[in-house]
Amino acid sequence: MKKILSAALLLLCLFPSMGAHTSTGRSVYLDIMQSSVEAYSPERIREYIERVDRQGITEHGYARLTANLGILVSQGRMTEKKGLFEEMMDICVRELPLARQKNSKIGEIGNDFAVKEVVCCIVELEKAAVFPKEKTDEWRCALTGMKAEDIYSVRPSPGDSVARNWCVFGAASECARLMAGIGGDREYADLYLGDQLRFFDENGMYRDPHSPMVYDLVTRLQYMAALDFGYDGPARKAIEEELMKSAGYTLMMQSVSGEIPYGGRSNQFLHNDAFYAAVCEYYASWMKDLGDLQAAARFKAAAARATESLMYWFSQDPVHHVKNRYPTESGYGCEKYAYFDKYMVTTASWAYLAWRFADDSISPSSHREKRSTFVTSPDFHRIIMNAGGYTVQFDWDAQGEYDSSGIGRVQKKGAPPTVAIASPCPSVRKPNYKLDLENDGPLAIAPSWDKFEIVSAGKGKVVMTDGKGSVWISRLSRRGLSMTLKGEGKQVLALPAMVFDGENEYSPTLDRNVLQNTMEGWNFRCSSNGTISDTGKIHASRNGHLRRYEASHDRRLKVRLKIFRHQ
Repeated sequence: MKKILSAALLLLCLFPSMGAHTSTGRSVYLDIMQSSVEAYSPERIREYIERVDRQGITEHGYARLTANLGILVSQGRMTEKKGLFEEMMDICVRELPLARQKNSKIGEIGNDFAVKEVVCCIVELEKAAVFPKEKTDEWRCALTGMKAEDIYSVRPSPGDSVARNWCVFGAASECARLMAGIGGDREYADLYLGDQLRFFDENGMYRDPHSPMVYDLVTRLQYMAALDFGYDGPARKAIEEELMKSAGYTLMMQSVSGEIPYGGRSNQFLHNDAFYAAVCEYYASWMKDLGDLQAAARFKAAAARATESLMYWFSQDPVHHVKNRYPTESGYGCEKYAYFDKYMVTTASWAYLAWRFADDSISPSSHREKRSTFVTSPDFHRIIMNAGGYTVQFDWDAQGEYDSSGIGRVQKKGAPPTVAIASPCPSVRKPNYKLDLENDGPLAIAPSWDKFEIVSAGKGKVVMTDGKGSVWISRLSRRGLSMTLKGEGKQVLALPAMVFDGENEYSPTLDRNVLQNTMEGWNFRCSSNGTISDTGKIHASRNGHLRRYEASHDRRLKVRLKIFRHQ
């Protein structure tokens, strides 16, 4: 079983062909971009080129792969693929203006998400003078005449009651075009950057339909990109106000393993950590400009933790774009839209923004983040508790097509992120992403309640009730997670344990009411004052298969969870 490597050794193993590249400071994001692009085999790229040449652009993966390869070439990376990139770019700029006209029936086309990457690619190539001016001018000319209303597939009417994050992506792209002098529609940017501010909550978090965590952070990132590209329109002040509201909460969201909170669509993909790093790099540079060097250092450290999370997953061979080890072509853990070709290179796109935002004069804080408990607004229905080198995340009203209510994450600093549980199992038999078995009900660390209500949530302690007299008390410290479940009659708490990640099998042991599991030199241990039993049921999450155990005791059940190095 693979070990977690030290950061320095891991970088050498991941990027042995980089020669003089030392992977220090912001160049680590170029490393991530390169690793993302190199995950595509020559055969996969050739098939991709032929398909797009034949069908046109039907989604954003091809344009992003092209743009990121070009950006790498501009920085002296993967220069042996300069000719391949030129071939891809010629097709890309030919097809982007026609994508909606040719393929709008498909629903999603590449323009909504990838125009800004292609524009930034041209800018970076021009800075580096990689190609003759005549060539880059040819690419510029092909894109300059594009009209926003003709190329983007989502253009909601102002006042539409449903959030539409896609139009924020498009508005950021228009800002990139304006910055680069490659066309651009200032009115489009003003309209949609302003209109979508209606969907931020009191914490400055963007509420896409069902409020998935991914689309809060990635939409905020689009606003940041627009500002970085020079947006200074009527919505600027309000944008900055919303981004400032969510700044402190952004730090509290991150797990000790460097991950964004689980939950909802498009979660548990490598690109999640990349866009979180980009968000934190933006905040770090912004805080420095405001003179708050302590906050800048904290955000810089959070960005570093996110890159360490990426390094863990990039150390796997082969590299997967989702956080499990199932064969890539299986689509396990992925929504229909979240296939490898599209979502692997998305990691590189967000790493580019992180590289663009990063300021190497800011040193990351060496202090551990303070103990914290963040309760989101009810729209997001999550609690993230950090204490003693642990992270515990609750979802008190889970969307069953993706998650289960209860504790769906327990992580320890330095340990494999999935040694205990990194994300819960969907509670429905037919979830919105692909699994290889049907779940028989919900599975997270939780009592079998119909609803979960918060009594209190403070530093290191969360108290919840079912509204019928039962109470669940959770305390977090350096000794682990201690839980007490109180109520009339028999109290039962579900305890998941990982048994298969798509490649590796794990064998939990149950002895004298102590449940243990081992992964990569780390132990996950549960002990109880009651009885822990094996139900024999296997459930599936995005990360793999988990076996359902249950702890039970009359009236008052106590369970302690701890993660520690295997002796």
